[in-house]
Amino acid sequence: MCGIAGVIGRADAREQVTRMIDVLAHRGPDGRGIFAVDPETALGHARLAILDLSPAGAQPMTSRDGRWTIVFNGEIFNYRELREQLGAQSWRSLSDTEVLLEACAEWGIDRTLECSIGMFAFALWDAREKELMLARDRIGEKPLVYFENGRTLAFASELKALRDFHGACLDWAAVEVYLALGYVPAPLAIFRNVRKLPAGHWLRWKDGKTRVERWWFPERARPPISSTRTGKRDEVRALIADAVRLRLRSDVPLALALSGGVDSTVIAAEAGLQYAKVDAFTVIAEGDETDLPYARRVAQKFGLRHEVLRAPGTSAAQRVLDAAEQYDEPFADSSALSSLELARSLAGRYKAILTGDGGDEAFGGYRHYTRIALKQLVKAAAAGVGLVDGNGATGVYVESKVTFREGERATLLGGALQGEPPGALSRLLAADEFLKVSPRAGALQNALWTDRHLYLANDLTHKMDIALGAYGLEGRSPFLDQRILEWTQQLPAHDLVRGGKKKILLREAYGDQLPKEITTRPKHGFGAPVGAWLAGPLRELVRELLPCPLLDPEVQIHARGQRLWTLLTFARWAARWGATC
Repeated sequence: MCGIAGVIGRADAREQVTRMIDVLAHRGPDGRGIFAVDPETALGHARLAILDLSPAGAQPMTSRDGRWTIVFNGEIFNYRELREQLGAQSWRSLSDTEVLLEACAEWGIDRTLECSIGMFAFALWDAREKELMLARDRIGEKPLVYFENGRTLAFASELKALRDFHGACLDWAAVEVYLALGYVPAPLAIFRNVRKLPAGHWLRWKDGKTRVERWWFPERARPPISSTRTGKRDEVRALIADAVRLRLRSDVPLALALSGGVDSTVIAAEAGLQYAKVDAFTVIAEGDETDLPYARRVAQKFGLRHEVLRAPGTSAAQRVLDAAEQYDEPFADSSALSSLELARSLAGRYKAILTGDGGDEAFGGYRHYTRIALKQLVKAAAAGVGLVDGNGATGVYVESKVTFREGERATLLGGALQGEPPGALSRLLAADEFLKVSPRAGALQNALWTDRHLYLANDLTHKMDIALGAYGLEGRSPFLDQRILEWTQQLPAHDLVRGGKKKILLREAYGDQLPKEITTRPKHGFGAPVGAWLAGPLRELVRELLPCPLLDPEVQIHARGQRLWTLLTFARWAARWGATC
């Protein structure tokens, strides 16, 4: 976890980047550096030291030949293997940053990205060609936002660092999509002239012109999969074992977020099997000890040192205010508050933690997948006699889960669209480079693909990055390894979800490692008790902030539950960040 920033096309570029890095200091408290190309071009970095803690690992870093300079946020987990492939060189550090930099210099960025296993967002300046390249990892674990107005290009790890550029003027298409999904997916950003670089894409800037292209093509991946059940179990265990092995590489102590659910227990099992020196912790918030007996059982089984951290009592209203301070776009996923509590409890204890994020999307862990699987069986039977088609449609699936329907969104936005037609969500889905290539192998497979490339890449990864980054922490998620995602996307649906059972293959593969009470326990959510809060401790805040003057009051007056929470989150965010029409 680090913070990166850069500016091209402003006479005060160095001063501007210095201020941007100051804003991002929470992400990288261990050091900072600025590289000024010329008066109008500068790159900056705020460092969280995880690998090679010496000054040799500091950034910005320039290649041995002097041509390339990089600022890099994240980790290249297979950096040792890449370093070996690059051969004997005069290495100046033991960092993954130098390996990434020299790989780009020797192999080019395309091959380097293809060969890298990691989570990353980086900027690479080519001094010879006067060209800037931005790149983002496959599933969006590390964020990258940029501002462009035809004269200036500015980029940063967080939107708050671009405040001097965008003027807080709302992008109403982004607002409309937020009202549907509860978050703002790439390439949209909440302010005009700002965009997020989508996961698995790169941006090239040269001579004042930018070009954005996709570099990851998971739909082309055809990893070999065994035809036998035993073979599949062995293969998935080998993939997960190697993903954990790579993510155990660290020059600082690692900890495991242990909930006692299937995903974190699988990570704990692999850490134990690899004799890793990893501490396990369980955070107790709001007095909810549901996870504690399961987590203790897992830690005992795998011989992990286990610590129970009790989150400090904070009022509901204060937690909402704190979230708006950290999340610089409106974000209505209530589990963000729990994520912030987790990060706050760990601050100062660790720098890097292992999590089970991505297990639900990779192996089919959400409850609604069982309903889709059942419906798909019924439709397939009907299709067999020529009645209906058994395939799913991305737009229908996404719209079935929205908070506000399209007509309600149009009403809420009122005259703000200024002649622009509603339907921003439909246009976003139609243009998304990943959703366009959904395999369409059935409703369940389509739902899994959509959740990976929409929800996972824009909600879950954003939530954890911002929460952990706020307290100088880095999260590592083995299930987000591209080899696991590309392998599981080839599986038939019945290997993942069947009847009322979820994560079928994962549970089978680790059947000899998972305690029975773990495999049979119901899924325990991570979200905040929004309904109770809105009816109780948040009533005064609701009265203070709603109806939000930026939105039409008609729909706001009647909002309840998640709809009310979505509006409250937007109103508080808008007040904190001075959003304007």
